[in-house]
Amino acid sequence: MHDLDLTAASGTSQLTAVVVGHCARKLPRPVEAVAARLAAGTISGPQTVVSDDGTFLLVKPEAKPWLTGGEEWRVLGAQIVDGARAQKVAAATVLVEGAQAKVEAIAEGCLLGDYRFDLLRSGEAAKRPRLTVRIPGFTREVAAGAAIAKAQNLARELADLPGNLLNPQTFAARAVKELRGSGARVRVISGTVRLRRAGFPGLAQVGQAGSAEPQLVEIRYVPAKAKRGAPHLAIVGKGITFDSGGISLKPGDKMWEMKGDMSGAAATLAAVNRIVREKPDYPVSAFLCLAENMPDSRAQRPGDIYRARNGKTIHVDNTDAEGRLVLADVLTYAAETGATHMVDLATLTGACVVALGEHVAGALGRHDEWTRQVREAGQAVGEELWPLPLHGEYRKLLDHAHADINNIGGRYGGALTAGIFLSEFVPAEVKWVHLDIAGPAMATSGWRFYAKGFTGFGTRTLIELARGFGKR
Repeated sequence: MHDLDLTAASGTSQLTAVVVGHCARKLPRPVEAVAARLAAGTISGPQTVVSDDGTFLLVKPEAKPWLTGGEEWRVLGAQIVDGARAQKVAAATVLVEGAQAKVEAIAEGCLLGDYRFDLLRSGEAAKRPRLTVRIPGFTREVAAGAAIAKAQNLARELADLPGNLLNPQTFAARAVKELRGSGARVRVISGTVRLRRAGFPGLAQVGQAGSAEPQLVEIRYVPAKAKRGAPHLAIVGKGITFDSGGISLKPGDKMWEMKGDMSGAAATLAAVNRIVREKPDYPVSAFLCLAENMPDSRAQRPGDIYRARNGKTIHVDNTDAEGRLVLADVLTYAAETGATHMVDLATLTGACVVALGEHVAGALGRHDEWTRQVREAGQAVGEELWPLPLHGEYRKLLDHAHADINNIGGRYGGALTAGIFLSEFVPAEVKWVHLDIAGPAMATSGWRFYAKGFTGFGTRTLIELARGFGKR
């Protein structure tokens, strides 16, 4: 999975990658001729040229209207490592210069593009040769890009792990391990008995039939010199390590993909691990809501009613609408512990994929300014979030004769009614945005610089949001 060394140091390489339009160095004449054609647009795509002076890979950033936040440079980084792998070289040097070049994004693209989940392969498929990519002269940019990409690749690795290896308990243990030495305090509430006693009945309800007990991982960072009245950022991630749908069983086709129903929690852990290591001057908390949603004699049933942390009773109409149940009490708790601004991430609804497709996440929030800030953070790093309304008239779709609220709202507007459901558990004064990442959390056939598999979507958005949050 991690077969790429990225460095700003000079050294011997068997391949020279030239970023056309952003390299003023003199090149061999045959290489210059191809570079000129690529710059003029008469040819496109990465071009490999073999000359007496060596092997050259010519790449050019291709701006597209839908690519934001340096995405074309991340794609270019992936093209460089793909070209180097195709040439079977041990090292490649990237020639790039100028203020317009986004070297940090190139570095991110190299590591994100080279990621493969081959941990469980055997034989030759498991023996991927190491590759060194050198981007000389850009020490700061390479280090910064590598830190972001490694965080996102952690989220991808967690989501790619199968449910027999990553369950609520092993996920919680991995979170503790990853956060060691970060400066954050970590508390794990383990098992249905303790969760109910602590006031998290929704997480207990969903996870009570799982092969491993549900867990709540609470991550808390307080700066050494906290400013009085400083805002408090909280991030909440849905972490269903496998979602069968419970008693409301999902169709069998592609059910294996539901090992990634913890992508929100994976992105939350990956991002907060990076955020707290940058030592922000405001408090940050994060919560991983971890459960396995399975059907057996202990599973919650359609028709069950339970009382949530904030006192509202919830009717479980469909056990496959479980993500909102594990999030609800934790959103309430995050507000109780002082969060002024909140983001939750969840692969919550297929309805959001129907509405926005596989490449855009939905953003639903009550406070327009906070929603705008979250979306702008995503656009700044190439992750597209699209605002959807918490349309008040649709609240009636969640009415139920026997409880305060139903856990589904019917066939239409499913992403909206899910957001409205969650809003019932967040105090009105807290600035909160719900991100439904069900579409872009997985690249079903490869996408941009992602190999087929889970993407870690949202990790970069959260890190960028936290950096901007500290400057508010």
